[in-house]
Amino acid sequence: MSLGSQSRSHILTADFFTNTHRFSANVVVGNRRLADVLNDRMTDFLEVKDIYVSRLHKPGEILGAYKLAALTKKHITFIVIATEADMLSQEYKYNPLTRSSEDVFLSVPPFEITGKLEIIGKFDLKAILTIGTTTFIPIFQGTAVNANHPDVSFSGPVILVNKVAVEFFSALKHK
Repeated sequence: MSLGSQSRSHILTADFFTNTHRFSANVVVGNRRLADVLNDRMTDFLEVKDIYVSRLHKPGEILGAYKLAALTKKHITFIVIATEADMLSQEYKYNPLTRSSEDVFLSVPPFEITGKLEIIGKFDLKAILTIGTTTFIPIFQGTAVNANHPDVSFSGPVILVNKVAVEFFSALKHK
């Protein structure tokens, strides 16, 4: 395998959550970032490899392991990513001098997510959820707590939250 083909087959490990399950899996992103793959409107599915499946309330209990599967993007409520490096698209790469950060709280069935939302310009909750071409909102330094089982939580440097799954979205201390 040549060096060029290795970079085209970049693999990212993440935990994908739906309303009922957690899928710990690898996704081949090639030379793209995960946010770009998720926002690709040419396909409604995300191909994943080496998947471990568990229920949301018992994340340590593996129901099954699979070599290859497809996730329906619209049913992914959020994704916890172990590293920030290859996750964000250029749309999220703001100049540090023009961006600000807001502590936020979101609910997506059945999780409560807290963390930091980086924005440029005026803070407008409605615009964040409705304007733009992105489907997933990056929450930095995020923690997701299962509302039905508060002893079950997941955290990471970035949590990508599906906009259509959001039930409630608020800034914790917005002025």
